[in-house]
Amino acid sequence: MCCMMFGGVLEKFPKLKVCFAHGAGAFPYTVGRIEHGFNVRPDLCATNCQESPRKYLGRIYTDSLVHDPHSLNLLLQVMGEDNVILGTDYPFPLGDLTAGQSIGNSAILTESVKKKIFHENAMKLLGLDKHGRRE
Repeated sequence: MCCMMFGGVLEKFPKLKVCFAHGAGAFPYTVGRIEHGFNVRPDLCATNCQESPRKYLGRIYTDSLVHDPHSLNLLLQVMGEDNVILGTDYPFPLGDLTAGQSIGNSAILTESVKKKIFHENAMKLLGLDKHGRRE
């Protein structure tokens, strides 16, 4: 993610939408450190980037498959509930035994957020309306 941000890819292609697997890896946990590097060492971090890493958060999607309710809560806070889509890990065996089970069974998530994760955010990422047609 940092290579795309600091390498200027997201600035050069402002309409580009990307989705990262595994809850965006360590990014949600380290975004403060990444932003700090951007601010205090632009010679190392921001060589091809003029904007703070946080500016791009609304354009980056990630999957929900983090296997921990606290991690999922942090992911939703950092990336935004409109940018997290259902992750399954298919065809690999590390996902939920039933796709979406951990989201559906969550007592922490509202029904509105569950709907976003289950399908609404993916539709938005793909540029589809509620009937599956291109917007």
